[in-house]
Amino acid sequence: MAFNVGDRVNWRYEPRGGYGFSVPVAAVVVRVGPSRVRVRAARFVAGQWVSVIRWVDPARLSVRSVHVPVVDDVVNLDEGE
Repeated sequence: MAFNVGDRVNWRYEPRGGYGFSVPVAAVVVRVGPSRVRVRAARFVAGQWVSVIRWVDPARLSVRSVHVPVVDDVVNLDEGE
């Protein structure tokens, strides 16, 4: 499946030591590369939501239709990690 910048997606994240379990994470496509997709996702750290940007395998992404304000409403986010 081809993704475009701005698409809302679910990223199947496998935490380290997760014993084969995956966690769905709401994300937005920021950039599309030749073999990976760069997404902006939200993470709950120290009592507040923080945006993170990661390169992920497109096979781990699926289309999301539900609006998630923590991820979807972020504007002018610096792409540095």
